[in-house]
Amino acid sequence: MKVLVATKITQGQRESDFFWTTSEEFVKFDSECDSDKNNIDGGCGCRRGFSGFKTLKATTTAKVISKDITKEEYTKELEKSLEKSGYMKFLKQKDVEIEATELLKIADVFKVGDIIEKRGTKIQVRIPK
Repeated sequence: MKVLVATKITQGQRESDFFWTTSEEFVKFDSECDSDKNNIDGGCGCRRGFSGFKTLKATTTAKVISKDITKEEYTKELEKSLEKSGYMKFLKQKDVEIEATELLKIADVFKVGDIIEKRGTKIQVRIPK
């Protein structure tokens, strides 16, 4: 199935890029703060970042890959990440299943090999220069 993983490919294409996670680590979207308001390229980075499942560190670029993993295994990996980050005390199992389903749906929209970026509420293919 298609999933999103962290990648260094196209890093530096935008001056506001960052890569603090591990290559090929599953990524998810994390919460956003108000510090940058409408400035996607502001100092915080939460409006343009993905968060690694294991490291809980962020990147501005993700790659769509095909991974031999079941939805149940993927959901369990997401649950472990949410537990590690402290979110599970506020969530139910159904919330994890919904988030996993949404992440997989997003990955499925793109082609394997696409490099994607988050720009506020927009998720788009990043065209390498």
